[in-house]
Amino acid sequence: MKSVKIILLTLFAGLIFAQTSSSQSDVSKYKFGELTALANKYGTDKGSMGHLYTEVYEYFFYPVKYDATKICEIGIGEGASLKMFRDYFPKSTVYGIDILDKSKLNSDRIKTYIADQANRSQLKSFIDANGCDFDIILDDGGHSMEQQQVSFGYLFKCVKPGGYYIIEDVHTSLDEPVEKEKWTTLSMINNFVKTGKIESKYIIKEEADYLSENIRYCNLLVNRIIEDSITCICKKKYNMSEKELVNTLPRINDSIPQQPAEKKAKPMPASEKKIDASQ
Repeated sequence: MKSVKIILLTLFAGLIFAQTSSSQSDVSKYKFGELTALANKYGTDKGSMGHLYTEVYEYFFYPVKYDATKICEIGIGEGASLKMFRDYFPKSTVYGIDILDKSKLNSDRIKTYIADQANRSQLKSFIDANGCDFDIILDDGGHSMEQQQVSFGYLFKCVKPGGYYIIEDVHTSLDEPVEKEKWTTLSMINNFVKTGKIESKYIIKEEADYLSENIRYCNLLVNRIIEDSITCICKKKYNMSEKELVNTLPRINDSIPQQPAEKKAKPMPASEKKIDASQ
């Protein structure tokens, strides 16, 4: 495995907990583990039988669990992940993109679409048919550098403000020859973390400028227990300034039970003071 410098951007988890005011998303009431249980139920490798991505995803997803209405995944396989998302997000329609016909999975809340994720005209047809404003777009498709980056460049504009774009299995970048390392997806993300700019030979300038301007942060998550397991979570900026956003977040002290103030003993009136008879 080549030596690749991976820059991890660590964020305070408390910020993602404040994305919804719904009482149902209160961390004190929510039982973590549901997403992984669903992954294991349907047999997707996102759960504990595979990469264990769901253990991390749940911290990002649970604040919008009851509000999300549109989820999209690139790469359908047997449809295990689509079923997992359908069950986890009760109000959401789950869209799947694949180069193969997966229409047998279609239902009232699962919609599949045939498209090549590296073909902008086909992605445009998908968007024309289904619209934008996706709460989450997740790429678990072909995993080539071109596929990952073309999809990222073209579809990120269709993520709603505050939503997420996830690129799974970024470790495929490690398999690229040294002469192509500069243009791997991993290098693209590392460069953004360092410079705030997206640079890619697969992404056109207009898309790169939009990404650079609208990505709030990128997290590279490396599972050191399971070899070859890296995923990237990119959050889109909100339609408000940083100052306005901070003002919408609850103050930390408001959510922490405060210790009762220690009561100080009141001085005893002189008339009630005991007199030492021995004096």
